[in-house]
Amino acid sequence: MISLLNRLYRAIFCRGGYGVHSPFVFDLLTTVIEERSLYYCYDQLHAVRLQILQRKDGKSKCTIKKTLKKYGFTESEHRLLFRLANRFQPKTMYVVGSDFGLTPLYLTAFSTDTACTVIEPEPSIAALAGEYVRNYATASIAFHDEIGKIPDKLDFLVRGAFPPNEQTIEKFFPHIHERSVMIIAGINASQENRKAWKAICAHPKVTVTVDLYRLGIVFFNPKLQRRTYKSILR
Repeated sequence: MISLLNRLYRAIFCRGGYGVHSPFVFDLLTTVIEERSLYYCYDQLHAVRLQILQRKDGKSKCTIKKTLKKYGFTESEHRLLFRLANRFQPKTMYVVGSDFGLTPLYLTAFSTDTACTVIEPEPSIAALAGEYVRNYATASIAFHDEIGKIPDKLDFLVRGAFPPNEQTIEKFFPHIHERSVMIIAGINASQENRKAWKAICAHPKVTVTVDLYRLGIVFFNPKLQRRTYKSILR
């Protein structure tokens, strides 16, 4: 009940840049997060999503649906990932959790020269994701089963809806620069996740954070005033 009221409050009072005085955040909210335009890649990636939901490779159709529903980004969130990448034009990406290949495909759809590293520890999911990446990717996407070498300069980090363990996230901070963007899923999914999200917001490198209830966006530009803004994605 509390979460429902929280979402309803945000839907009414925290959209359209209401009460936001930061020009950067106002522009982000109104032209990226809340943008309703239909981009060229949406139809193809929607078709890929439907294909994945119909697959039974080692997992039943129901299990794939349940896995995406529990741990994956929704379609509107995947589209937001595309819009964020399209806005900030990252050259290096690091993605923890593949959503059967959907997350890297959405993130790299804006470019042909982005390098994306995907960590997918589940072999059956990695195999299925790799198949769709080979068929549909426009950029370089490499899969690994554990966190290994991280690019010296990391432009984009996307952490799927697993518990955002503070020690794991801490590994990436030495590679973050002032123009980096971090997206964390499931920030309000549990008490553990909320605690980890608060720790990220309090990190000395972090300036602006945007809490969209199901996911959070983190910025590191020292020219921005430190603050957390709340909204919600429809």
